[in-house]
Formats: sequence, structure tokens, C-alpha cells
Amino acid sequence: MDQITPDQFLENAKTWKPADNFKQQMEHQLKTAQVPEALISPFTQAFYQCAQSTYDYIQYIHELSTTKEIDRKNFLPQVAQLIGLVHGLQKAGKLYQEAFKKFDATFRDGLTRHEFDTVYYDAIQNIELRSLLKKIIDEVEVVLQTFSLVSQDLTGIECVDLYETSIRFQLFLQYFMAKHKFSSEELWSILFDVYSQVSELESVTIEPTEAELKDLHQKIQKFRNN
Repeated sequence: MDQITPDQFLENAKTWKPADNFKQQMEHQLKTAQVPEALISPFTQAFYQCAQSTYDYIQYIHELSTTKEIDRKNFLPQVAQLIGLVHGLQKAGKLYQEAFKKFDATFRDGLTRHEFDTVYYDAIQNIELRSLLKKIIDEVEVVLQTFSLVSQDLTGIECVDLYETSIRFQLFLQYFMAKHKFSSEELWSILFDVYSQVSELESVTIEPTEAELKDLHQKIQKFRNN
């Protein structure tokens, strides 16, 4: 995989927003890959939710890195937005896991090889994102840690790790969508690799109660009115 500059990466990430016809494209790709008909719709929905939630999270981090000042007017809204985005990642990850488990249960017994080409996997996993995106991460890491002190829902959440995982999901998605032909083993391998990525998203437990959301909303309104 060719090396790119941080600026090139930021521009490229802007193109990761799911297109209006994303679901149609995904359905076509899944049919081309000969995914069982009954699982095309669940996989399509799961891929879409993961694509949208990871894109939104990545853009949030990029925008946060360019925010010159966090003051009392935008602090709580930023925290509330982060909670919503992380919750979106969790829901999307769970949706994909459910689809893949059904796929795996019906597909694995038909595999004839147990070793697969991992060149694409190694290329994606070996990208040193912390080094490539050091400037962005340095700008947001302390701010994200501060956010976690304000909301109990964010305690223990590794927001920078979620950023990296979101990026790697998008890279796997691009590879899957660009490939024109799959063997059964290749299909299982790629979908499993995506499963591994989204499992990291879904492992985040963030379920704010209705009372906590109401309290946070009231605080946000108070700051907006001041």
C-alpha cells in the first residue's frame, strides 16, 4: 500500500461518506460474492450502519482537532455529540456481528482451505496510524480524556483507539468493494476480518440512561441560553 501524507489522508477520508446508492452497490457486491440470499439484506444494513457511524466518528475527530477553543458554550455539546457517536459505533458493530455469525454458521463447513492470502490484511493492519496521524491525535487526545472525566459513560473509553479502528474498518470496506471476484475462502476471510474490526467497536459499552440524557440535555440548553 503506497505511503500517503497526513494531508492526503484527511482529504481521502472526506470521500468515505456512504453514497446515496451505497446500499444498492453493497447488495450488488454481496450477490457477486455469492453471499446467501437470506443474508444480503442483513449484511447490507450492517455495512451501511458501520460505514456511516465510522465516517461520522472520524470526521468528528478531525473537526475536533481544528477547534481552536473549547469553552463553556461548546464543551457539553461536544461531549453529548461524542456520546452519541460512540453509541452509534456500538450499535453498528453489534449489527454486523449478528449478520456475520449467521453467515459463518452456514458457510464455514463449505470451505476447502484453511489458509488464506493475507497480503491485503497485513497491508491494512501494518499502517502506522499513530505515526501517520500523530498531529491530529496529539491535538485531540487530551481533550478526549477531559471529556471522559465529565461523563461517566465515557469513563474507560479509548477514543483514540476507536478512531484507529474506524479508519481500518473503512480501509477493509474499500478493499471489499473494489474486489471483483471472490473464492469462498476469500469471501469468508474478508468478512471475518471486518468482523474482527467491528468487534472492537461493539465492545464499547455506552448506554446512558433516560435520566442521564435528560439531565445532559438540560445542561446543554442552559449553556446555550447563557
